Amino acid sequence: MRDKLDNKIQPILDKLNAPDKFNVKKINLGKGNNIKVALVYDKDLIDRNIISDYILKPLMLHVEESFTGKENITEILMEKYICVDDTIIKTDNEEITDFIKKGSTAIFVPNSENTIIINTVKKNYKSIIPPEIETSIRGPKEAFTEGIENNLSQINRRIKDKNLRIERFIIGVRSQTEVAMVYIEDIADEKIVNEMRKRLNLIKVDHIKTVAYIEQYMQNNTYTIFPQFFTTERPDVFEASIIEGRVGILMEGTEQGITAPAIFTEFFQTVEDYNQTFMLSTVIRLFRVIAVILVLSLTPIYLTFIKFNVELLPDKLLQPIIQSRVGIALNPIMEIISMELIVEFLREGGLRLPSKIGQTLSVVGGIIIGDAAIKSHLVSSTTLLVVGVSTVATFLIPNYEMSLAIRILKFPILFLTNALGIIGVSIGWFFILLELCSLDSIGVPYLQFKKSDMKDIFMRAPLWKMNKRPKAIPNKNPVRQEDFRKKFRGNNNGK
Repeated sequence: MRDKLDNKIQPILDKLNAPDKFNVKKINLGKGNNIKVALVYDKDLIDRNIISDYILKPLMLHVEESFTGKENITEILMEKYICVDDTIIKTDNEEITDFIKKGSTAIFVPNSENTIIINTVKKNYKSIIPPEIETSIRGPKEAFTEGIENNLSQINRRIKDKNLRIERFIIGVRSQTEVAMVYIEDIADEKIVNEMRKRLNLIKVDHIKTVAYIEQYMQNNTYTIFPQFFTTERPDVFEASIIEGRVGILMEGTEQGITAPAIFTEFFQTVEDYNQTFMLSTVIRLFRVIAVILVLSLTPIYLTFIKFNVELLPDKLLQPIIQSRVGIALNPIMEIISMELIVEFLREGGLRLPSKIGQTLSVVGGIIIGDAAIKSHLVSSTTLLVVGVSTVATFLIPNYEMSLAIRILKFPILFLTNALGIIGVSIGWFFILLELCSLDSIGVPYLQFKKSDMKDIFMRAPLWKMNKRPKAIPNKNPVRQEDFRKKFRGNNNGK
């Protein structure tokens, strides 16, 4: 019996090829110890309490029947003695090896083709915590964690629809990272689902670290500065995207999820927009539109006025600008570029340091450098004011990736303006719009404005008027809510 058991285990051990990492424990079972079985597991990934309390104790202390002449030993052990609910039977050695590598325990029985696979993975992920970046005043205080099962349970808890689909993939030849594709079958467009599935299956790499790797592997346009997948750390935002017809991706070991297709306008929407009244949300969204225009155009237009079109400025505005520039060592373009670069240095430096130190560095560093620059007559106070307003405007762009893209695009516009004046500003905007119109996300145009979608772009209509899903996102079921308001509106009118 022992020889047969060893012969059954050896092919698995050869595939695992790491004798120090995996443990083989043999135990005697049955009346008179008439059968020997073997447990194989990864010592670093398993929960020893599960193996000790729910597998070894029942098998070693409570199995009193004889297995002589019985062929269904694996079924008997699984149904009567193993006290773990997540238990299956496998026969393929490749599948058995993969389960052991992921932290499951395999029980091998001689004279049987079946192998019992028990989920004994050690749960060592941190508990659910509030979002660090996408904060909300009235919204849920929950964020994704590193555990994919934890994240999927949050989605399942929020979407109890029978059509919710979760497809699992293993990406990374060496890392064997688990990835989940999430969508609602009767809402998501079949072409998009098939395309996402195809691209995930085509990814062949040794190792994958974060979900951002998947985003870069799957995107159509690699040479663009704009994000083509929407990244979020909030389960409620992920859920809302799925319900609108998008497809989401979650990955083991990553606290973020991505959704696609992504369109340009969704990067300027926040969860707080839907937790406030529509009038407040509309005003805030208009502020964001103004902020984008200021970030891209304020310093270039200021440069145009002081270098090319001084005559267009009113005298009351011109005189303070002239006085502030008396004795300034740098020319206008060097002033603006140097201040913009210092702001970016402070911002990036603050991000890489611990949060409290980073905030202090950004504030104190900005004050000290700005004051020293003015006193040394390197830059004018007016230039510092304009750059400061432009910097503050970037804080209104809610998505970090989009904010970074817009901040970087400001520099080529500045160089065009320095050479061509106001025409340079126009050319810069033209090429930005041209780039946006040429992009797509999983085959869906990146910049598009549908008439019915205007209720949720530059403004936010009342929730009871948003009966249809966005047309910009292909979907099977365009209706997301009935016009139920008319029923109690009629009652209020006495009808």
